[in-house]
Amino acid sequence: MQRILLFLTIAAFGPLALAAGSGADPGGGGLDGSMGPRVVKTPEQVAASEYKAGLRHKKKAWKQEGKAQTAKTDKKRDKALARAQKEYTKAINNYATALQAVPRYAEAANELGYALRKTGQYKKAIGAYNYALKIKPDFNEAIEYRGEAFLALGLVDEAKKAYMQLFRADRDLAGQLMDAMDMWLVGQTNTEGTASFSSWVSERKHLAEVTQDLSVNNTREW
Repeated sequence: MQRILLFLTIAAFGPLALAAGSGADPGGGGLDGSMGPRVVKTPEQVAASEYKAGLRHKKKAWKQEGKAQTAKTDKKRDKALARAQKEYTKAINNYATALQAVPRYAEAANELGYALRKTGQYKKAIGAYNYALKIKPDFNEAIEYRGEAFLALGLVDEAKKAYMQLFRADRDLAGQLMDAMDMWLVGQTNTEGTASFSSWVSERKHLAEVTQDLSVNNTREW
């Protein structure tokens, strides 16, 4: 557990330090459930197993969030949300362990960022996304997720940069980030900075629609 906590600290304040890691202790495997000889897993096997376990906890968290949305009482909603948070916390441990085993596991770093963001640990989430993008610079999903983390911290200029990256590379993910921007604006007070960002969002949405129309027209057979 101490090693996991150490990783989370690194993810927040110096994620690239992990790149120098040599992986998990190859002797760190567990037993196969029998009384026979000790089964030693490779770092890759440990990472794959922990990553899959993290995804299972993520799906369970989504299920609880779905229940919260349809809950008929505040008590049931809060209970479902609390369960979702517990699942995300378990996922964090899984992904961190996967990265300890295989430090250059970009997908695990990205999912770690997601789980951290869903538990409100936005700075650590950005650290995890930064690390994933150091390993895999064209990891568009990590760019989108990081954009949402920037929004949560009110770093709208960084979120705008993320959108522009995605607009050039992946229009679907750019649209997903734009939806997150719309949702973020709904919960903000009307300030000069918010108004400026709102105008930018409106302009970019219009431009996205125009360029989409042009793209469709260019593929038509006249």
